[in-house]
Amino acid sequence: LRKEQKAFAFDRTIAPVLTIDSGDTVTFETGDFAYERLSKGEAVEAIGLENFNAVTGPVYVNGAVPGDALRVEVLDVQVRRAWSVWLPGFGGLGAHTTSTRVREIPLRDGRAHISESVSTPIRPMIGCIGVAPAEGAGSTFMPAYPFGGNMDLREMEPGTTLFLPVQVPGARLAMGDLHAAMGAAEATWVSLEAAGHAVLRISLARGLSLNYPRLRVGSSTYCLGMGDSLASAHQVALEAAYAYLTGERGMSDFDAYAYLSACVDMRLGGPATSIVMAGVPDP
Repeated sequence: LRKEQKAFAFDRTIAPVLTIDSGDTVTFETGDFAYERLSKGEAVEAIGLENFNAVTGPVYVNGAVPGDALRVEVLDVQVRRAWSVWLPGFGGLGAHTTSTRVREIPLRDGRAHISESVSTPIRPMIGCIGVAPAEGAGSTFMPAYPFGGNMDLREMEPGTTLFLPVQVPGARLAMGDLHAAMGAAEATWVSLEAAGHAVLRISLARGLSLNYPRLRVGSSTYCLGMGDSLASAHQVALEAAYAYLTGERGMSDFDAYAYLSACVDMRLGGPATSIVMAGVPDP
């Protein structure tokens, strides 16, 4: 799919740009038009924050129905151009600048060169990915939702598998907002925003009924929780991890409690919503 095949919402009324079967592999190209416009002096207000996270798609998956989950395997992510953008009043450090500041970040030799003396390894990942909601439209910018969206999960890199709860027939998957590098939880609300492409294998997990997304990273399962606060999101994620162990893994209630007490890792998702992940290593 080309970057021009884009949308700015997760919405069941947006016509699919591609129809696939379970197990197909799709390459999603993404662009950086908003950051390029900023670099040329256009104001944020003229572009609109709601237009910063274009998503490529949506893709209709034959046979996907509510009650299933969409299994999305991240096979590859490549970035070709990156930007650092500092907006006044936006994010945790927005108070430290009085003007919009934009810098293109050269990518070469496996590193993102922030300046002549400062660089960091390129570690591409997907910031925004989701399916269409059953009702209304979902923003690609803020908040994130139980069906996905701008979750900004550091773990969304090659080798990870994401499970999304299907809300409508066909699921209607879309993704965008690639990053060349991002620390966990996207501390400043902006990462090294990038153009590039992601290769995803998309299939159905029949009957896997989820309330929130789930990740499989290596030998661990990450159960997501969202809420009005980090405390409530923490509780939702922990409850999901407990249900996963007692239900799908067949543990007794006390075994699951003791195992979670000993092994679970709680991590933060991105800042668009209060997101907490409970990382459960395989028993």
